[in-house]
Amino acid sequence: MESKVTMKDAIDLANQIKDKSLREKTIKILKDPSSSNSEIVYPAEKFDKIPAWVGTHHSRTGGELEHTVSMTKIALSLAEHFEKTYGANVNKDFLISGALLHDIAKVFLLKRNGNEWELTGSTLDHAAFSAAELYAREFPEEVVHIVAAHGGDQGASAANPRTLEATIVFYSDVIDAAADSAINGVPNPIQFIFKQSEEEK
Repeated sequence: MESKVTMKDAIDLANQIKDKSLREKTIKILKDPSSSNSEIVYPAEKFDKIPAWVGTHHSRTGGELEHTVSMTKIALSLAEHFEKTYGANVNKDFLISGALLHDIAKVFLLKRNGNEWELTGSTLDHAAFSAAELYAREFPEEVVHIVAAHGGDQGASAANPRTLEATIVFYSDVIDAAADSAINGVPNPIQFIFKQSEEEK
């Protein structure tokens, strides 16, 4: 089953970014997620074709884009809720850019083998890889942090969310992944990570 979400859906969200430079950078990397490091030799798959991962949530062709668009919309809804409920000041530009690009480097970690998807063998964590690419492309520190921290304190990333925007993206990612797992009956990586953490105590 392939996703019905298209790249236009992601670009439409990116076009909500008011800052012209950030908007253009976000759209450019969505359309061309190439590596700025010539030592990285993994060929890039199309961002709108890859699954979110192999054997877990959104593990279908186009699943990553579907997940990204869904969790960005969740993040915007949460931001609006916190603004209305608590009078919070959420930087929507940072939020949208960080949400749309949180998994961008997965294009280097996944490859198609016939009708199946498999891992390329890269040893880099996708959050660190994605954040490094945004750093190389001179994204704002706040956006780089959102991407670097989207694994939170679950051991899946090197940083914990330290801003409201990063916290919103983290939980939006978690709930969208968990919802897809529940709906489609596939393993939920979040539950697995929490289980590992409990076993290590």
